[in-house]
Amino acid sequence: MAFEERTIDSEIVYEGPVFKIRKHKVECVNGVTSYRDILEHSGGSVMLGVKDDGKILMVKQYRKALERVVLELPAGKIDPGEEPLDAAGRELREETGYTPSEVKHMVTYTPTCGYSAEKLHIYLCTDLTEGDTDFDETEDLDTYEFTADELIEMILNGEIEDGKTIIGILFARQAGLI
Repeated sequence: MAFEERTIDSEIVYEGPVFKIRKHKVECVNGVTSYRDILEHSGGSVMLGVKDDGKILMVKQYRKALERVVLELPAGKIDPGEEPLDAAGRELREETGYTPSEVKHMVTYTPTCGYSAEKLHIYLCTDLTEGDTDFDETEDLDTYEFTADELIEMILNGEIEDGKTIIGILFARQAGLI
């Protein structure tokens, strides 16, 4: 049976606008003491927006961590007190200009449970109404549309590397949703 570490002490060592880092002093197996740095994040909603013609909405944006533009499903941080489902509708509208009438939860996962408590909630958004985008002041996104087959091929060819995008598209395909 896996040993459950016991927290001896805990403190926030960094607090920024998007996440916090907490340092835990823990008792490990055999009484050994160690430290765990955990990223605390409010979580995010990821939207697989499907238009009436079956095309899937994607965005391209610059990602500083990779120093390049990335093609990915629209996604955004859940605001304090906001439900993931509400964030999905809000973020899809803000990033693509489309408002969904139907939002269905597909899957929730933890992208990097070794050092982060973040959870991402992926939603299928359909019955879309086109409107205007409402980017945050630091956002600059371009919206694209692809068929499910095109996106699957891009995943298999390594053109799409973003984990949330791969999970969302492959989950929806396996579930027969796209």
